[in-house]
Amino acid sequence: VAVKTDKLMVRICVILFFGVLLSCRNKKQESTATPVVQEQKIVSEVEEVTAAVSALLPLPSSYQLKRAKKWHDALGENWLVLYETGAYIEKGETDASAKLSAVLYQKTDSGFVTKWKMKDYISNCGLDITCTFYDDHLSITDLDSNGIAEITMVYALSCKGDVSPNEKKLIMYEAGKKYAIRGEELMILQQDTIGGSWKADTAFSDAPKAFLSFAVEHWKKFGRQQYQ
Repeated sequence: VAVKTDKLMVRICVILFFGVLLSCRNKKQESTATPVVQEQKIVSEVEEVTAAVSALLPLPSSYQLKRAKKWHDALGENWLVLYETGAYIEKGETDASAKLSAVLYQKTDSGFVTKWKMKDYISNCGLDITCTFYDDHLSITDLDSNGIAEITMVYALSCKGDVSPNEKKLIMYEAGKKYAIRGEELMILQQDTIGGSWKADTAFSDAPKAFLSFAVEHWKKFGRQQYQ
């Protein structure tokens, strides 16, 4: 009986030994395995492509090319092109009109695909007409770090014959979703101010908080008219 017991103990010891050896080997393999690195989502630097876009994309009827920018993000290669008409008079009309437009194209292997268009206008204005993007207004960001760029534009609209603030609009897009701030320019007359009011769309309430914070700061940079 003693001999059988000794043999049983030896078997148990052997089984335990190989069990511990196998466990240690698995742990070693786990510790030396290559860690999984998540791909970082990055929006590329923005390139000025105003000079190049004329040869690549048709100019919409009656519009003039204002500005064009290009960048890459998680959605692909993006080209944003801005157009304006300036003041013009339609055939048979006596008053002026003006339009502006922004078009986001995506470049693919088969050519350019239109992702969205934004248009605004002033029609039949018998006074001074304004319908134009501000200089250096265009901003491409990734505020929520999701690899998809936000596009922010600011422009002025008016038909008026006096010294009063122009209407002002800020439009932000991310993946085709639109956010807006609407109001008027701020006029500073020595110690007095005129205008400057604004209201943000309710769409911002469903967006990351950084969107509205950035939009308000960007809004303040444009349309400040100071008079001595």
